[in-house]
Amino acid sequence: MKPLSFLPLILVSFIACHAPLGPSSHLLNDSNLYKIDTVRMSLYAGDEKEAGKTLQAAIDLYKKGSDTAGSITLFKQSIFVRPTVKAYFELAGALLATRQYGEGIGALSIAEKLGYTPLANVMFRYAYAYANMDNGEFSREHLKAASRYVELAIQMGYPRPVQFTEKSLFPTLDGFYGFERAYSDALAGGAIINPEKSLWDSYKERFPETALPFTIDNKWIATRQPAEDIAYLYERFIPEIREAKWSRGGGDVNFYVALLHKEPAFIAVIYGTYDPTNGPDAESSYTLVTYDPHGKIIDRMGVAGRRDLTQNFRSFIIRPDLSFQVTEYHTTFKVNPDSAGYDSSNVSGEAPQPPVNYHITAAGKFERTGPALALR
Repeated sequence: MKPLSFLPLILVSFIACHAPLGPSSHLLNDSNLYKIDTVRMSLYAGDEKEAGKTLQAAIDLYKKGSDTAGSITLFKQSIFVRPTVKAYFELAGALLATRQYGEGIGALSIAEKLGYTPLANVMFRYAYAYANMDNGEFSREHLKAASRYVELAIQMGYPRPVQFTEKSLFPTLDGFYGFERAYSDALAGGAIINPEKSLWDSYKERFPETALPFTIDNKWIATRQPAEDIAYLYERFIPEIREAKWSRGGGDVNFYVALLHKEPAFIAVIYGTYDPTNGPDAESSYTLVTYDPHGKIIDRMGVAGRRDLTQNFRSFIIRPDLSFQVTEYHTTFKVNPDSAGYDSSNVSGEAPQPPVNYHITAAGKFERTGPALALR
């Protein structure tokens, strides 16, 4: 019977080994905050109620936006008391908001390993962190990592893939070729609904809506503000982009100008094009194009500007009734430009030719009209 006297001691020892650790057993501190083994050992340590209260205070402070640094302190205090996957994910958000991208990635790594759901949101934040890091010599590697996380986020069902093309969130990512391929491949096979619609929506929504009448002439071009370039990933909507994409010299650059009209049957937009090899004073040409509701080109026409002085300049005006007019200006030179060169200093004048009138039909096609119809 004597051996039974050890049973209470054994039971006490067993309970002590398997019971949650008390507040005095905290293991986490600043030095091991992002070491997963220590985090896992601490998951049941500390006061759950106290940690939850501190976490909510941190979330509330972060949402107010007035003291994000203070919220980071509270997030960490909550984790020190009792770590949770939610605390690490929210801490990552605050760190990224204060541009502490390296540490933010560390917090995301813990959230991922602890099984945060939806995991696509973790992938989104990874992409954001790598895309916005102060890159330096590692710029390409960081953008490559960001592109990979974009692809994973979309494959995992991230519900708003259009965000990856927003300059306010990812200012340089859409100019990185690896991103274009990752984004397009993910849209083609990801878990999102109707991926082609998302790509189309992200393209058309970047054109600023413009009131009619709208004119492009020398005066407008001289005062035009710099516009956002159109990324290569939208090549299906602007076929010429393919030529720029594979050009040895980089090719032309296309940029958003205006959304002129939208209705259920079609939208009408204008985009610009210039050759960057012509220097900072490069001239631009402007193309009017209509698309059906799925992004298929209905009609397109060069309507304004010019690529260079080998071409005549054109001006353009479109009215609220969707009639539009294109006027070409014949350029004359002081000396034969074939010998003297196509230089602005050699231009002697520009003579307007008879304007040509058109209107956009109900089907989105461009139809040439007579002057009388154009003035109705």
